[in-house]
Amino acid sequence: MEYSCCSGFTFADCCQPFLLGSKKANTAEALMRSRYSAYVVADVNYIIATTHLSTRKRHDHNSIKQWAKSSTWQKLEIISKRAGEATDAIGKVEFKAYYLDSNKRSQVHHEDSNFVKENGVWFFVDGVMV
Repeated sequence: MEYSCCSGFTFADCCQPFLLGSKKANTAEALMRSRYSAYVVADVNYIIATTHLSTRKRHDHNSIKQWAKSSTWQKLEIISKRAGEATDAIGKVEFKAYYLDSNKRSQVHHEDSNFVKENGVWFFVDGVMV
């Protein structure tokens, strides 16, 4: 199955290099898209590694894995982005992740996420449900 973060590129040409560690996200949006893809393929190690150290302890590996695997991810929609470009140090990305839950009911995870770049590397800090 081909996974896509809805960027218009294939998983292999877009997010897979980030998950494999052969490429780093150069914008907050690119990191957001790669994290969505990590949920799709249940790459919990990537999700944890791209979470900022200040908030990483709030994220439970097993809970993330269970949610990622029990959900059928449908698509990602970027609603807005503020800053978060390659030359910025902070950014915000509002998104909707559409999925079917474990009971095959349609769900939407609508979040406004905060990102920070440290030493040239983008990290997810936290998010607020919209």
